Amino acid sequence: MNKIKNPSMFLLWAGAAISIAEIYTGGIIAPLGLAKGLTAILLGHLIGTLLLAFGGYVSFTGGKNAMEKVRDSFGSGGVKIVAALNVLQLLGWSAVMIIQAGRALNGLVPMFSGLGLIIVGTIVFFWFFFFNNFSKRINDVSVLLLIVLCGVLSMNFSGTNPILSRDSISFVLALEISISMPISWLPLIGDYAKNGESGKGVFLSSFFGYFLASSLMYILGLLIMLYTGMDVIEFLSTNSFKLAGILVILFSTVTTTFLDIYSAVVSSKQIFKVENENLMVLVYTAIATAIAYVFPIEGYQNFLLLIGSVFIPVYTIVFTDCLLKSGDEQSAFNAGGILLAACGTMLYYYLSYNGIGMPTMIVLLSVSTAYMVLIKAKEFGGVANEQ
Repeated sequence: MNKIKNPSMFLLWAGAAISIAEIYTGGIIAPLGLAKGLTAILLGHLIGTLLLAFGGYVSFTGGKNAMEKVRDSFGSGGVKIVAALNVLQLLGWSAVMIIQAGRALNGLVPMFSGLGLIIVGTIVFFWFFFFNNFSKRINDVSVLLLIVLCGVLSMNFSGTNPILSRDSISFVLALEISISMPISWLPLIGDYAKNGESGKGVFLSSFFGYFLASSLMYILGLLIMLYTGMDVIEFLSTNSFKLAGILVILFSTVTTTFLDIYSAVVSSKQIFKVENENLMVLVYTAIATAIAYVFPIEGYQNFLLLIGSVFIPVYTIVFTDCLLKSGDEQSAFNAGGILLAACGTMLYYYLSYNGIGMPTMIVLLSVSTAYMVLIKAKEFGGVANEQ
């Protein structure tokens, strides 16, 4: 992949954030009300996107993609575990995106239920082929078009007063699902950031691109649910701007899903030899479409938290290594790092499902502290052995 200029990097991550999934997730936060909902969205995105942008910066400065940086910390054996988990979550995310886009297409243009999924999956594959082999300009133009279309939709609410919801959500949970959305991109941002123009440019363009677009998508979902009582698919189906709805669905799905599929291919290189990238993209797109058809999962709040529970501790160790080490050190298997990451996953899972504190920050601080102690203990042991 060629160098990605800062404006294109900004639009790449803005395009990744503009999706039906993000609007839908914003709607989940609606029971908090407008003030608390906005606070949870903005604060959560600030935390999550800072971590995301730092992940991109780390890959750029090291000249390595996301899983290559994981290999530096977990070893050639440990990275296979993380890469396999990443491929699974990327295929899962792709399936979720295809499901929602297919459902929306069926609502806007009635058709055979599986046909919408097939149409979306086919477009995703050809979008990747064009984007990766011909030009990034089409992606930049598409993202700008998406921003305009979302602006049009946001001015077309039918309600004027907030609708009270019987559902409930805690502020901590709303905060965590706002943090977890940008965190879900951590295992792949390096695949693109390593081709950026500069470390500062990568950090700022990816941060502002994702933070602004994702926050706006969450807020749009919050407003739709709060003022109409509809989820985003129902809103688009009954909206007077149906054509705009169709364009938002198609463009937002492909600009997001092709990133997932491509990074699943990149991660697979840590597990087995990939001879033909385009063929693997076709295979993974077909698998994601098949998952969408067989397992029509749409409620993915728990899926978001599961991703956070795995990759927050993993990248805490990667970040800690980068901050403490002057150079890369590789081993066959970093057993201590794997064990700490597993403990961090269990801790995150326990905290998030019991509504205790801020799971992301607690896990980040706990795992980084424990890992620094582990590193110092190894260094001390090495000195003692030499003596």
